[in-house]
Amino acid sequence: MRKICVFLLLCLSAFYTVANDGIFYASGNQLIPVTETDIRVQKEILTLNKVGEHIEVSVYYEFFNPADEKNLLVGFEAKAPYPPSEGIMNSYPFHSNIRNFNVVVNGESLEYSVAHVNNLRHYDSDLNIVNDVYFKDGKFMDLTRKQCKDTLEALSYNYCAFDYVYHFNAHFRKGLNIIQHTYEYDISMYVGAEYYFPYVLTAANRWANNGIDDFTLNINMGENESFQIAASFFKTHDEWTIDGKGRSATFSSSNGFSDTIDNYTLFNIQSGSISFHKDNFHPTGDLYLEKLDLIHCFWYDMHNDASAEVINCMKKQKYSLHCGTMTYLGDSAANGFSKEQKKIMRNLPFAYRGYIFKNKELDTFFKTTEWYIPNPSYDGNMEALNEEEKRWVEYWSK
Repeated sequence: MRKICVFLLLCLSAFYTVANDGIFYASGNQLIPVTETDIRVQKEILTLNKVGEHIEVSVYYEFFNPADEKNLLVGFEAKAPYPPSEGIMNSYPFHSNIRNFNVVVNGESLEYSVAHVNNLRHYDSDLNIVNDVYFKDGKFMDLTRKQCKDTLEALSYNYCAFDYVYHFNAHFRKGLNIIQHTYEYDISMYVGAEYYFPYVLTAANRWANNGIDDFTLNINMGENESFQIAASFFKTHDEWTIDGKGRSATFSSSNGFSDTIDNYTLFNIQSGSISFHKDNFHPTGDLYLEKLDLIHCFWYDMHNDASAEVINCMKKQKYSLHCGTMTYLGDSAANGFSKEQKKIMRNLPFAYRGYIFKNKELDTFFKTTEWYIPNPSYDGNMEALNEEEKRWVEYWSK
């Protein structure tokens, strides 16, 4: 006997944690059953790879269905970009920042459709939400292209009044079912952070086993990278494995993630990736990953002319040495730095790669940082630096 059910892949926008001082696209999430209670998640492998300016998301699921076979309507919900732009309509019906969306169920690649649903909540006189449901009587309440465009123009492109729902029909047979879900989307950012990546994990608790029997999270953000993850579903860095060369440490500070998160773990990776594994995983929080922008570090100098604070800030984590920051701050940014401090700043790209310094002062300083890892095979070749790093060295050499 076949049974029709509905479950959703809900997507959490970055907009709820940070004010409208940035650009936010979609973020990922778990498969969430709405009416399903039989199926359990036996295994999940979530893999995140940063490639250029986007993140590739790959999820491997093993579901076990002890009951009869079922046809399920599956949806992946994605917030529109913030702030919205005319580019939204150029990519209609698809999300302007989601690409290569695909899903494979038990070896079969499925086709999908995209619905556009109203995200403006309205309330009655008793403050009850009256239009929060977008799937009714067996179909999506899909806005037409004209309606989508009208909502954007009415709000003068200050807010997008609709969300995207990528949906498809899947057949769950009795016993083991394997789902592989992949997509890529542009990285979110906000003032003070080079990138920000939220991903909902707590939705896993809605399955029959109230979690995941065998959960693995793999994250590869690239070489010579520094990023931090809120300790919302784990306690300390000891629960993570660094597959390559890197260092990690846990600090007591919410650091902008959430008022309810007291700690975060900082990862400084010279090469390789990190992974988190847990059996009988019942997540108590979601994934919040971000990399602070260089301006965050220079903010002290801009306001207090305290170059020592900038140097201390640099001790904690690596920052991308992009010259856009230098352009923003101008030549005056280096005026308050001593000769020794400028030498430290100039040598950051070499230290990131593990150059072993012959200069005693530089060697002593970088060994006190949270991220320095000596690399005997690196000879400090200037040509190995990218163009922005070369400009960085030139800037601090003046």
